[in-house]
Amino acid sequence: MSDKPIFYPERNCICAYPEEPILSFYKGYFDSVYIMLNPFEQITSAEEHIKFVSWNEVVNLTGFKDINQLDVALRNSIGGLVREHLNDEDVEILKDTCDRNGLIIPGEGGFSQAHKIDMLRSLLDVGHPHMFVADEFGFERKLHYVQDIINKNGEVELATAHENWYTPKNEILYTVHWDSFYTMLCSDKTTVECIVDKYKFEGFYCNEKTKIYWSLQ
Repeated sequence: MSDKPIFYPERNCICAYPEEPILSFYKGYFDSVYIMLNPFEQITSAEEHIKFVSWNEVVNLTGFKDINQLDVALRNSIGGLVREHLNDEDVEILKDTCDRNGLIIPGEGGFSQAHKIDMLRSLLDVGHPHMFVADEFGFERKLHYVQDIINKNGEVELATAHENWYTPKNEILYTVHWDSFYTMLCSDKTTVECIVDKYKFEGFYCNEKTKIYWSLQ
């Protein structure tokens, strides 16, 4: 019996591969990619939500140099980096800062609850009432009305936690790398700038060198 053939999905519906620059990976599909940083959440002692907290605020609280140092600390907190990049001291600083300020570290490998509704509304804003919800490998997808997902507070039924959201003709892609603490917004430059300008997602635009592990570059 021969081995099953490998499935290679189109690059306009999956997350970029770590080894290749992000814009290079999406060349011919998307010319602009924005890194949306998943915010921290501040809660009361009774675990009630107070507010979402930006990475820049956490950088100031920890005394870290920049968001790169924070990203490395986050990745190390989940064992997401090889020994060469281990830094237990920064992990302890991050954990102590979170404990003292009632902060919850954002989850990795998924869309932030703080962003989901705005992500969905952004699709409606630019004329896309439908979207596909797909798994990280491009094997499974299901078409949804965007408003239906908004009505469900951004929750969808999918066998994997690592989702891809994209419009029916692949004009816009929201995707996430499985052990990263951010979402990527991929589209043409005008559309990405329009969405970022309206919803003020904290983050930055990819340049020709930006990779998934951008904080290590």
